[in-house]
Amino acid sequence: MQKRTAADIMEKVFISASIDTTVFDLVHYFVKSKVSAIPIVDEDQVLVGIVTDADLLYKKIKPHVPHYVNLLGASIYYSGISKYNRGFKKLMACTAGDMMTKDVIIASPDADVEQLAGVMVAEHLKVIPIVKDKRVIGIVTRYHILDELYKEFGEE
Repeated sequence: MQKRTAADIMEKVFISASIDTTVFDLVHYFVKSKVSAIPIVDEDQVLVGIVTDADLLYKKIKPHVPHYVNLLGASIYYSGISKYNRGFKKLMACTAGDMMTKDVIIASPDADVEQLAGVMVAEHLKVIPIVKDKRVIGIVTRYHILDELYKEFGEE
């Protein structure tokens, strides 16, 4: 099998957002489009960060989840739900710029798929933006890597 590159397998049509996009809108994109990461770009489509579904769940919401105990199969909450609700409302008022990871691992269009897979596994990444001249031109997801593996091993 010939060596495949990021350009060969990347998704060329993808959702991106600006730093001013509200978390409410990001959540809408995640849910409606079933994506796990959204590149954040400036007005020239230059990559400035990325927001993942995990960023929303673990960076902001998790600390506000009420504590509970499991007593005879029943979950009993012992810190108020209102604290969670306040935290969630605050989160929804944030912007992509507040939530994004700024040090994004990227790849060029000519990056080898095998190398991409290695980086994704080593760094526990769901998505790698493919960047040319500082602009996001596509994304490679775990799905794309799995699809390549399936095709490769399906040919044997």
